[in-house]
Amino acid sequence: MTEKGDEKDVRVVRSDLAEPSRPEGYHGVEQPIMPEPPEQPDRVMPDEELSPAVKGALESDGRIDMSQVLIVVDEGVVTLKGTIGLEFQRTLAEALAQEVRGVLLVQNQIEVIPA
Repeated sequence: MTEKGDEKDVRVVRSDLAEPSRPEGYHGVEQPIMPEPPEQPDRVMPDEELSPAVKGALESDGRIDMSQVLIVVDEGVVTLKGTIGLEFQRTLAEALAQEVRGVLLVQNQIEVIPA
């Protein structure tokens, strides 16, 4: 329920558990910050376009050897498979893939095998 104040709009939340020391405690607590809905992508990128976009993001960084990494995309879910030499490269690959527009989830199945 929203009530108009003199200077600002205020959302009032009713609560039966409000502290009795509050005047008119049953009437709730003011919550001036309203949550914003999550940002929706402009368009859904097809898997055929998303796979090369993720591969390009990982290759362009230059710190990841992509020769042993396979990228599988299914309805916006990216699965990274294969082997890599260092743990930071495994973590970096996941972070870079997550940053690609249109990726909903990254499943990192890359194994670290030190050289």
